[in-house]
Amino acid sequence: MAEYKNHSENWNEFQWEQEIRRDERRISCYFRELPGCLDLPGEEEMIFSSLLSQPDLVPTGGDADSLRFWLNDDQDDENFDESDDLLHRRPGADIVNEIDRLATEWNICCAAILRKDLKLHGLGIVCAFGKLLARAVDFIDTDAAAFRGLALSLGKRTIADLNELVGALENIGVLQHSLRPRIALAVELLGHVRERLIDQVEELRK
Repeated sequence: MAEYKNHSENWNEFQWEQEIRRDERRISCYFRELPGCLDLPGEEEMIFSSLLSQPDLVPTGGDADSLRFWLNDDQDDENFDESDDLLHRRPGADIVNEIDRLATEWNICCAAILRKDLKLHGLGIVCAFGKLLARAVDFIDTDAAAFRGLALSLGKRTIADLNELVGALENIGVLQHSLRPRIALAVELLGHVRERLIDQVEELRK
């Protein structure tokens, strides 16, 4: 989220929502281009050129340099230990811990119990858990006092990602009946997580 927080504008949640959507288009474009450039000399420059050819992917108020910063940003990696410790002290850290625990349990289930013909579906849920976890971390890690609009937008996005994950879990339970008890429990626990997320978003609106 570092590239977002460099903006000086006091955006509301809807402006942040537009920027997050733009960021997701950048991510989608990056991974579309990656297979064709993988392990080639100048791989990052080739992808950068492709992104730069689409002006709507440049961060709002930014330029080519800001897009290059997005592509090569390693700030979060450098400060990982410090920010990870801070995250565990923030309100709502238990939400992240619960999602992480449920993701681990699904990974074990996917590897040991899921039918072979459903492995791609299972991998999709692994990715959905990863997306939800990353979004929840961004939400909890955002300084709501300084970036209230961003926190609201991320909170709503986290709830939407959770709902998509629940739908995917319920769908795979239809395909493999033996997983239904496990999935029912996971969906119930994710429902509790959803309630806590909704409470935090409502608190931000006060």
